[in-house]
Amino acid sequence: MMKRTRNILMAIYWLILFAAAGLYCCGEFLEVDMALLSSDEDRQLGVVVQMVEILLTLGLVPLALRLFKFQRIHHALIANSQDALLKWGSVRMLILGFLLVSNTLLYYLYGFEAAFGYLAVMVMLTMPFVLPTMNRCKAETEETKVEADNTEDQETEV
Repeated sequence: MMKRTRNILMAIYWLILFAAAGLYCCGEFLEVDMALLSSDEDRQLGVVVQMVEILLTLGLVPLALRLFKFQRIHHALIANSQDALLKWGSVRMLILGFLLVSNTLLYYLYGFEAAFGYLAVMVMLTMPFVLPTMNRCKAETEETKVEADNTEDQETEV
């Protein structure tokens, strides 16, 4: 059952990377002119879009990386490992996937605007940290000895 969950998460992971790679290939090698938003009026809107993307990326990347550390989600992963891992692992992948694909697309739509490219690279660099290997899936759904000791210490203090 864990293998099925890992395979679904791995499929989502690779789909996101292939979508971003497809956008990259269309923009760089096929010479598809995607710079639709390069006029002066669109540049003014681009500053607002750029600020929103920067804030979204800087806010959501750490959230996606620390998602399984939140107490409610962690307890769900321990109690109902398969379903919770599929649900929250998909949420984490889709957060990063949305950021990666949107920043890559905006990079080309705004005529090679460097800020969007840097944001896409930043998200791409975080992707290996959420690669759903079998060991990571098992580790995220099992309570470690250190966490169990900390829980027991907190219960004895109360």
